[in-house]
Amino acid sequence: MTQDRLPRFIGPFAAAFYTVGWTIGSAVFRVPGQVATSAGSVTASLLLWAGGGVVALCGAYCYAELGVRVPRSGAEYAYCYASYGRFVGFLMAWCVLFSTPMAVSAVARAFADYFAVIWPLDEVRRRILAASVIAVLGSLAAFSTRASLRLAGLAGAGKLFALLALGVTGLLFTGVHPGAATAAPPVSGLGQLGPAIVAILWAYDGYMAAATLAGEVREPQRTLPVGLLLGLAFIAFAYIGTNIVYFHVLGFNGVATSEAVAAQTLAAAIGPRAAQVIAALVMCSTLGTVAAQMVGQPRYYLAPAEDGLFPKWLARVSPHRATPANAVLALAAVAIVFVLSGGYSALIGVYAIVGYPMVALSLLGAVALRRRHGPPTGFSMPLYPLPLVGFVFGIAAMCIASIAANPIALVYALFVPVTGTLLYAAARRRGAFGEEAGTGS
Repeated sequence: MTQDRLPRFIGPFAAAFYTVGWTIGSAVFRVPGQVATSAGSVTASLLLWAGGGVVALCGAYCYAELGVRVPRSGAEYAYCYASYGRFVGFLMAWCVLFSTPMAVSAVARAFADYFAVIWPLDEVRRRILAASVIAVLGSLAAFSTRASLRLAGLAGAGKLFALLALGVTGLLFTGVHPGAATAAPPVSGLGQLGPAIVAILWAYDGYMAAATLAGEVREPQRTLPVGLLLGLAFIAFAYIGTNIVYFHVLGFNGVATSEAVAAQTLAAAIGPRAAQVIAALVMCSTLGTVAAQMVGQPRYYLAPAEDGLFPKWLARVSPHRATPANAVLALAAVAIVFVLSGGYSALIGVYAIVGYPMVALSLLGAVALRRRHGPPTGFSMPLYPLPLVGFVFGIAAMCIASIAANPIALVYALFVPVTGTLLYAAARRRGAFGEEAGTGS
């Protein structure tokens, strides 16, 4: 098992800052205008951001319980395998084969887009730069897990400090709101909210980061709940506070009509060089996120390979460096293919509709495991099953809103389970997966 072959050295605060380093990337600097446009008012916008935090909190409670019960790296895959068996475990693994590289690609692409603010680049060069970031940070993660975690943790602390500085600067602003060309349209239905819900859940994506390394944390019963919940508290406070600052400086129309809300906020507060300041900030932020992703995401390849569902070479752990180098480099290669093929918005849209339904299914495994073994010892989600219901409801709302806004998204949502089922059936007929194994506890 993963937890037997990789050293357990991650403590609760390291897990919390790793979570922050993974989660706070580019979204808080890019998507508040999109959210405001869909929401139609300051109050509705802030409620959507708070609602995203509530959905993430519900998910964090679920991850904490499942991570304590199934302390393996691989998070959602490990939960599906333990709860439902090899077939659903394979579907989850097949899903993350596509969705996790998309997440890495989207953040690396955001780095390239903001680099282009300082040094103009055409589309081809942006894709090449993003691919280079993935290659470099993937190589670092393959070389040393500890070094990558230190980089991600420092980035997490730095992001909180930078957002605090942005908040103080904005709150000291005493000028008038800049004029806006047009007001945001009012909300006209669920389809109108679809882009906002996807954007907010994308912004919170990563709050479960500590669970991906469950096989490498010390004392999982204590470390995982503290790391998940403390990290999420930092993130939610930073997101809501930053949006309050944006509205304070720019007013509602200014935020709703801005495609670079953080840069425009700083421009109003400190002058025209703000675009380069915020570009540098986002570049540092996204580098930290990719560094964190290149540690956690490969565990989604490693765990299925250990169970015989992915090629065995992906399960190899370097005996000298104690890193799953093959899994890291495989993820980096797939992410590079994705980043060379599309832009930021397309990547996060596909990632959300492909990944989140399977995430909800994996967390519903808590019900099956409780029925089989009773509540876990060490940590169990409070007010069970309300956090689970809240998370699944939030994911269902996101999926429905996404499909209402873009019906073609349904094709993406069905692609993974349909192709995964066909592939699993074909592999079983050839005996590729061997006999069905019992589920875990």
